[in-house]
Amino acid sequence: MPPCSDKPPGRPVPADRRPRARPDDGRLFAPSIAKAKEQDVMRRNTVYALAALAALAALTCVAFAGVLARPGIVGHTWDWGIPNFAEQFRDMARHHFSTWDAYFETGRYHYFKLELLYWLALWPASVLGGEAVSKWLPLCLVFASGATLWPLARRLALPPFFAFLAAVFYAFSPYALSRVVAGHMPMLVGYALLPVVILAALSLLDRLAAGRPGVFRATVATGFVLGLTSLHPGVGMSAAAMLFIAFACRFVSCQRRKALVVAFVGLGAVAVAMNIHFMAPFFGDYFGKGAIRHGWGLSVSADGDVTVDSELPRREAYHESTSQPADASFFLRLRPGMDTEYVYPVPRGLGIPWNLAALALTLGVFAYPFSRRKSPELTGLFVTALCGVLLVAGSRTLPGLVFYQLALKKTLPILFAAFSNTTRWLPLVILPYALLLTRAGAELVAAAPRPRLAAGACAMAVGLFVSPFLAGGLTRPFDPERDPQPLTLHQTPINPEVASVYGFLRDRRDAFRVSYLPPIGITWPGDTDYTFEWTSAYSPKPFFMAFKTHPLAEPVFSGFYAERPSTKISRLLGLGSCRFLVYPRYDHAYTYDDFQPAFAAPAMVDGYKDYKPVFDANLARQEGLVAMPLFRDVALYKNEDFLPLVRPGDRVAAVEAVGGGYRGNAVAAALAQEIELPDYDPGTVYLRAGSDPVFLEFVAAMQGGGPTATRLLADRAGEKKLAVVRPKNRLDPPTVEFRRLGPTAVRVRVHGAKAGFPLVFQETFHTGWKAMLVPRTVGELTGQGRDMAALTAAYHPFPVQGLDQAGQAELAGYVKKGLVSSLGDGANKEREAFLYGPGGKVTGETESRFAVDYVSPLTAGAIQNDNLPALGTTEAFFPSAFAPATPQAVSRPQDPAGWSAPAPGGPVALPEALHVEAYGFANAWWLPPGLVRLLPEAASDTPGYFAARADGGLDYELLLFFAPQTSYLIGLMGSAAAYVFCLAVMASGLFAPRRREDDHA
Repeated sequence: MPPCSDKPPGRPVPADRRPRARPDDGRLFAPSIAKAKEQDVMRRNTVYALAALAALAALTCVAFAGVLARPGIVGHTWDWGIPNFAEQFRDMARHHFSTWDAYFETGRYHYFKLELLYWLALWPASVLGGEAVSKWLPLCLVFASGATLWPLARRLALPPFFAFLAAVFYAFSPYALSRVVAGHMPMLVGYALLPVVILAALSLLDRLAAGRPGVFRATVATGFVLGLTSLHPGVGMSAAAMLFIAFACRFVSCQRRKALVVAFVGLGAVAVAMNIHFMAPFFGDYFGKGAIRHGWGLSVSADGDVTVDSELPRREAYHESTSQPADASFFLRLRPGMDTEYVYPVPRGLGIPWNLAALALTLGVFAYPFSRRKSPELTGLFVTALCGVLLVAGSRTLPGLVFYQLALKKTLPILFAAFSNTTRWLPLVILPYALLLTRAGAELVAAAPRPRLAAGACAMAVGLFVSPFLAGGLTRPFDPERDPQPLTLHQTPINPEVASVYGFLRDRRDAFRVSYLPPIGITWPGDTDYTFEWTSAYSPKPFFMAFKTHPLAEPVFSGFYAERPSTKISRLLGLGSCRFLVYPRYDHAYTYDDFQPAFAAPAMVDGYKDYKPVFDANLARQEGLVAMPLFRDVALYKNEDFLPLVRPGDRVAAVEAVGGGYRGNAVAAALAQEIELPDYDPGTVYLRAGSDPVFLEFVAAMQGGGPTATRLLADRAGEKKLAVVRPKNRLDPPTVEFRRLGPTAVRVRVHGAKAGFPLVFQETFHTGWKAMLVPRTVGELTGQGRDMAALTAAYHPFPVQGLDQAGQAELAGYVKKGLVSSLGDGANKEREAFLYGPGGKVTGETESRFAVDYVSPLTAGAIQNDNLPALGTTEAFFPSAFAPATPQAVSRPQDPAGWSAPAPGGPVALPEALHVEAYGFANAWWLPPGLVRLLPEAASDTPGYFAARADGGLDYELLLFFAPQTSYLIGLMGSAAAYVFCLAVMASGLFAPRRREDDHA
């Protein structure tokens, strides 16, 4: 009985005689009152959030006011690389569906395709122009960084005012400013997602601790956001480190440790599954042969894969230079520079106040151990901050030295390579700082006698700290004499000539590469009216000679800059299928290598000499480059020594150093001199002989057994002599027609092969390139039985091609001789392209209609025919292959008698022993007709692998395919399935709570 009752104790009152609740009984309205209070709290929180986001948006616009006000696309500094035009955004997205980068020099194997979603997301906005995207993208990402921290701060019980200060600190932090100035937009995307990762992880940990339902969905959601941060491995690893620390701190006090471990492993598995398309080939390369990837970071290798052994010495020196003093790491006052990737210029006159503010904020963070209000979440953040400070300090502290030199360098060298720049760990410092310092401020205000004054002091400290960003840090002026590395944004209006040149190259149908002059690599050219140095990566045609790492680069670069230059550079460019050279005529030209130390010239960019007078003079001396007066201010040169991407060779020359032991690329060194000689033959395929007796016999067989001529060349780079052995008689090669089917495939049809010959594919050599014989009918291989006359009559040359295409009469001759086997189906086709205005904005479209696609003139024994069939989705997946029939297949691979044919029915890969490296960089296959004859012959109604001509020649089809693309596509499908699974699981959570509420209604 309640103590306030005035009735004596007795028998309980029967239920039917108990008094009913009065209408004014408060218990009747308790749920309604509680719900009203809850709605009121939600309304207030919504108002707080909207006000905070509005204020954050205003501050972001203030920070970017200088960028928005100035005309021009952001670029020319550091790693900035926003394309000018919408189609360049589209091309970048398409590149991520291929594991072979055909646009890069002569191609490279590159499976680190982390930015697919990034480019797909930017594609719709690209119609606004590269200038608009380059301005608004970083602005939106900076705002998003603060906006995502707001709910995390509120989740940790920070008052709205201090949650806003935390968002401001995080959005305008040194890391954010550095990423914007550096142009690291994918890293900034991951940075904006980090608070979401932690928020999802805290929700998961709470469910685990309380035993509430929904753990599976929370695990998937956390893993999903973690997987999204892998747009850049640096941010992805920072997110993984934060999660590890958070789970480890909870593991100490958690009762359900097994469930905790299962959840952590599960979310990691989700993140890996989302990125399995690049993780699987990476782990295969790394654990299989120690390769990191071709072109990792500082060393874009000309010799092949970059391995841990070749990269670590470079990274070790880099790590030593970027390691920061411990006090600088604590106060976030690191050494600025392009090597440290750190920019945070304190406004003039605010040096002392800023340092005092940094000291106060740091003390607020590290006052947490003395706070009375601790929680597992905040403790995890404090441990994260401490670890981050030590990691940023690098080897300057004993714990950092032990971690980097033992935990990373000795056991996980790939992470040491990725994080040799210690500032990549800054997110581990910034995010905990933002929450812990504002938490300390909130506690200070709660205990202060004058709370508003204390709150104002906290706001002032945060405002002073972020003043480098808010006070024009993005566009601060600099003195080029004192600041050779301008750590600020540079904007250049997109010159109309840039769009004109881009459109000209884009509309060309022939397969070629283009070189942008001067060949300097990607960096900033100083003040200029053009943006071509960035179009190399986004060129409508593959670029060539942007880096001095290609095997042919040394003679090309020296030919442009040396005192006694070569006048035959066009021949080397032809070996790379380079047809055009674009020269915007910058005010200066420079090179990283000083080819003429005695040449006196003013330093223009970063201390490099102005080589423009030398470059212009040497360019004018070139014999095979013809100026095309198509543009007013941009010079365009056409290479008269252009060679098709795929072509037959007419003889094989062997190159080797006299006495052996040559460490460099002997073939490239020999070519630098061979091209100068009057008897140079572009049809000669140069191979390195080596010392393997089996390969030497193979080379002799390819040379035909006739008389040879030997020439001795003095290697200019060393002291050895090079011997070039070349047959005096040419082979009788067939004619080939080809069509490039994207980055990873080329369809080739050989017509009239009577004897063995080398088929050259002028793409970077890689054992992943396979040549497959494809079954076809006689009509498909030869064009017989088709109405080729009507299709020839429907053929009309493309105006943009000029003379670089077959005329109608010329095409009719090719068809009559059986050199062109297909002109398509005759259906009307159309091709659309954009027109661009100021800022790269799309202003219209162009459309071309045709029934028969492009056909090139016969050049060097090859015809490009874009009417050949397209690539089937799974056409090249898992082909069969020739198998050794006798030991002769190993000792004499060129002899068909040593091989046995597989069962017919699909593509058949040629033996890898017939695949050789040509010209020191390219692919070539020796194709003996006897090997083709081991397979069934084609009939008019039955596919076969060759059609015999009356003169004994063979017609057959080859598919050149990059085999790793198969597993990469399977991996992409796996990643896509993981995305769909995660989205489905998270979407199911939107309805499950509602059903439970309805059940209890």
